[in-house]
Amino acid sequence: MNTARAVLLYIVAGVVGILLGLAAGQVTSSCAGSCAGGAPARFAIWQSGLIGLGCALVVLIACALLDEEFIPITRQWFRAVKRRLGGTERKQQAG
Repeated sequence: MNTARAVLLYIVAGVVGILLGLAAGQVTSSCAGSCAGGAPARFAIWQSGLIGLGCALVVLIACALLDEEFIPITRQWFRAVKRRLGGTERKQQAG
């Protein structure tokens, strides 16, 4: 399995999401008349964050559709995290 490629795809998805979220935050509404303090922002910060998250998810879905190793590698990572979290809970209960 090509783990490095999967990591690169996650990084690309994160960067795309961040950049598109920042771009959405820069979008302003047009002012009819005079705008004393500049044009108001079109989206709130949380809305820009959701736009960025949505774009990152779209990139991840596209990666899963285009790369056949992406899903098995991701499942392997989730299983490893689940084992680690499960192992620490068992140790705490036993101790």
